[in-house]
Amino acid sequence: MDAWQPKKVFGAPRGTFSRQLREALALLAAVGYTDYTAWKYLLTEHCGIDVGKEGEEKFEHKIPVKFLLCLDLNGKQGNPTEYALLTFCGVHQRDSSDEFHETIAKIAALNQNIRPDRRGIDIVIPVQVFFSTDRIKPMEVSATELLAYKEAVRIIKDEWRQVKDEPVARGSLRCTLVLEPLAVDLLGMAIHPNMIETINRLMQDNIWFSQVKRLRLELHKELWDKELASKKVFGQLFTGLFNHTRPTRELEYSDLRSKLDLNTSTPDLWQLDTLQVFCATTLPASDFVALASAMATNQTVKKLDIRLSFQSNAQITSRYLWKCIAYALFSKRARSSSSLESVEIKIYGIAVADMEGFSDVVTSEHPEEELLDFPCGVIAERVATVKSGASVRWQFNYRGEPAQSCDFLSFPSSLPFAQTFSDDGESEWVNVMIPGYGHCQVQRENLTFYERNLVSSDQRLSSLKLEITEVWSMHGVAQFLAAIGASLSVLTLKVRVLELDVNSILRSCPNLVELSLSTDMVDVQLRLDHHQPLPDLRLDIGDIAALSKSLSDSRNPLFKCVRRLRVRPANCWLVRPVNLGTCEADLNVLLDMLAKNRTLLYFDVTAPHDLKRYLGCFRQFNLQPTRHTRSLPLEAKVALLSIAMAGAEPGYALSNIRLCNVPNSSASFLSIPAHVLRLSTSEVFARS
Repeated sequence: MDAWQPKKVFGAPRGTFSRQLREALALLAAVGYTDYTAWKYLLTEHCGIDVGKEGEEKFEHKIPVKFLLCLDLNGKQGNPTEYALLTFCGVHQRDSSDEFHETIAKIAALNQNIRPDRRGIDIVIPVQVFFSTDRIKPMEVSATELLAYKEAVRIIKDEWRQVKDEPVARGSLRCTLVLEPLAVDLLGMAIHPNMIETINRLMQDNIWFSQVKRLRLELHKELWDKELASKKVFGQLFTGLFNHTRPTRELEYSDLRSKLDLNTSTPDLWQLDTLQVFCATTLPASDFVALASAMATNQTVKKLDIRLSFQSNAQITSRYLWKCIAYALFSKRARSSSSLESVEIKIYGIAVADMEGFSDVVTSEHPEEELLDFPCGVIAERVATVKSGASVRWQFNYRGEPAQSCDFLSFPSSLPFAQTFSDDGESEWVNVMIPGYGHCQVQRENLTFYERNLVSSDQRLSSLKLEITEVWSMHGVAQFLAAIGASLSVLTLKVRVLELDVNSILRSCPNLVELSLSTDMVDVQLRLDHHQPLPDLRLDIGDIAALSKSLSDSRNPLFKCVRRLRVRPANCWLVRPVNLGTCEADLNVLLDMLAKNRTLLYFDVTAPHDLKRYLGCFRQFNLQPTRHTRSLPLEAKVALLSIAMAGAEPGYALSNIRLCNVPNSSASFLSIPAHVLRLSTSEVFARS
């Protein structure tokens, strides 16, 4: 639960306080499992959680039973076995106080799912550790702390492997805190070599991450004048993050993990779920190529968030930058070798002139040669392993020729998945693209060639979010989508002002299932049905009144496909002179729309302070039924049939069933007591 973050949990000495805190969290989770209303009450009234008021809720859905623990060692150097994380997630949680057992027995007595004649229930509670660097503390100290976390995780895994966990007693509850993948925030600081080495070690030792945020690709000042050392350090970072081999997760308490995966999420397939990278154009072009080469063979990162910023002293042109992006994410090499599923790109703008080179790389059968402007080779590209200790050329002039006064790069172990290109089949030195190191040359005798297994087609990039920060800077977006749109099923465009017709987007992206458009004033999400042809859509999200009228007309295609809508009339000053009368008219037409539309699942309005009297009018639509149906799991269908067949038999106990998004008319098909059905409703948020 992100809102409650107990401090210094990891670094605190193991003892009474750590046990008491663990037991308190476990009891709180047991209440959440037994009675959601009581769980929410405890959070809001006794834990200081602000969930917002009616119509302004901060949680769209139920508050999950999940805890976030902040890793805070304060630079401690000690035995990891003394850290409280072991008390929380290790086998020590089976050693609880008498008061804890008495209290959880009382909670179990209130749980209708627990009976004395049935086996007990083990509540699996996700616990995620959050680690952040410190702007005051040296990053090398933070790196040491992160290594201590790795050691604590190793000990926890060893403990659970060695202990046979006893089954839960009949008619009782038990709580087990299960360690989730680590969350790391590097705060956008220049990265120290020690931290790079630590991240690499964690990836190699199979530590799993939910996210790594604000990784800034700028090395610590001690490497600014050391080109060879910088090349090695960046290569170590890129190959560590975007590894070409997908690891298998080692599960501590694997039986509990399987329960957690079944009940809360799908099993983890990626070692790093979300990676956020900050890239500045002060980075040399060769380093961008090195980064792109690692991304193109990625097997560890599921979702990538890349933020690109241009400086006046840029070492790479925007045209070449977009060619690198094309190679990294959308090229033939990436399509066959990368398992990246989703990418978010934030950039100042897209120029038409940059898209020709971008498209050339995307469509090329020889993307390395297209990227680097090299001639086609006499023999086809091949995959090779660079032998350990081999001399590697890595520095080239603007013509692609190797620098004469440059030290060789070498590696203590062999490097697989190097891609040859522009190869005449005879030269001693062969051009290769080495993942994480980019364009290099290796002597032919130091390459071992082999066939590589390609990534299956269902693991390709299919979700894209593109954010353009400058107004009137999206002239090249149409060409960009035309080049890569066919592979997308989910697309989000976030711009200041939308200059692109929605129908042209749909033509470039014929396989879209979800399209989200976001501007300064309006966010709209469309769900698209490919079973029926979609007529031309007249969608002007710059005109709130026109959009509202479209969503009020059941004959309009937008009426059925718009699922989520967020409007901010208060932001009109960003795009036009402020006119309170126009804002008021927009609010009135939105109210008319809500009175007629029952297909919106989510609506959010931000009103100017002078018009806050309208917020009460919007709140009347909060929690109103929608007309959408949702497929029920097999268990729910069986339970429904059981109820229908049982009728009103004396002594028949109703199961705890919750039907979501069921239209009112569906209730007439079965003679089910009204209190059993809960209609899922649209959510209306009104803010001033």
